[in-house]
Amino acid sequence: MENNTIVNNSDMNEAHRSHIVKLIHQKGVCSRAELAKATGLTQASITKITASLIDSGVLSESGIIKGNGNRRAIGLKLNTKNNLVIAVKFSRYVYTAAVFDISGKLYKQREKEFDMNDDPREVLTDMKKDIHELLDEYENVLAIGMAVPGPYLRHRGRIAIISRLSSAWHDISFVDEFENEFNKPVFIEQDANAGAMAEWWFGNHDKPINSLAYMLVGEGVGSGIVVEDSLLLGKQGAASEIGHISLDINGPRCECGNYGCLELFASTPVLLQRAKQELPQLFKKSRHKRSEEYELIFSAAREGDHDALKLLKQVGKYIAYGCVSLINSYNPDIIVIGDVMSKAGDILLPVITETVRERAIPELFEEVTIKMSELKIDPTLYGAAAIATDKVLSRPSEFLTVRVQ
Repeated sequence: MENNTIVNNSDMNEAHRSHIVKLIHQKGVCSRAELAKATGLTQASITKITASLIDSGVLSESGIIKGNGNRRAIGLKLNTKNNLVIAVKFSRYVYTAAVFDISGKLYKQREKEFDMNDDPREVLTDMKKDIHELLDEYENVLAIGMAVPGPYLRHRGRIAIISRLSSAWHDISFVDEFENEFNKPVFIEQDANAGAMAEWWFGNHDKPINSLAYMLVGEGVGSGIVVEDSLLLGKQGAASEIGHISLDINGPRCECGNYGCLELFASTPVLLQRAKQELPQLFKKSRHKRSEEYELIFSAAREGDHDALKLLKQVGKYIAYGCVSLINSYNPDIIVIGDVMSKAGDILLPVITETVRERAIPELFEEVTIKMSELKIDPTLYGAAAIATDKVLSRPSEFLTVRVQ
């Protein structure tokens, strides 16, 4: 019984430390009085816990700030530069590896394109090499976060479907490949879930939010749901796979086995395929990277090309149908649309908003905010950093600079 009490007290202390560290992470600078009010802990408990975190090098005092009632107080902040994470984004045509600190500041980024028919083993070897080089360069890395296309079956470490990617990838276990490759823990998550965590941690949304839905619309279509700091995962980690909701039961067959999936109408490969058929004049000059080809379509629409504008608005309506499904299924405070399509947000958002207004339950529509991601860094890559950061801040005694006593 005594041992159980010690374990329970230890767990409780770690939970309090985690709560405090996360609050300071979100606010940037926070007084002890603000922490006591937000956590419900006594001033004495806050003083003891923060003193321990300062002694361990996790926190430092930032000088005088305005506290409650405009009273002067000493601010606390995270020592972020000594606590780094590596973020890895794996997508259908490119992978990216980057170094961030736990405040979300980007230090270095590298990426490499590959052909979807390349041997997976060669691509993985290159990924591992790049990560090892970043670990050699930055000694204060605590953890590695990795974002992969969904649906990702977390207990198997495998991606169930990677549309338009070589079937050889379906047999790859990312857990087997990366779990013991480095001397740092690796946390792997579906790309849309990673994007959701990026918006939750780094999105700077105006109002306090209880739940957030992130809709990834790029090479694939997916969504991630965060409720009070936690991802909604489902039994195998594949909850909220909105890209494989059927919009047309008589539509084309999807690689998932369903028919008329949202991904078949709103993803960027479908947009590009239609644009090359309907707007061939945009692609006559020279060979472009895929990202440049999307921008050709967006620019043409902005410049008044009727056909380009019509095509984008049609895609916008399909994205809106996905938003309606998210509202009806999860009733979130906010829906953030990210990835490639967010770069045409000025064109798409009015169409999406109006279509959702027409199709959603009015009382639910009135209470949800729909917006494009405003993150300056790729939300999926940023999300991989957020996944690692979340794990680090959830267990500060295990990860952060010096072990807390």
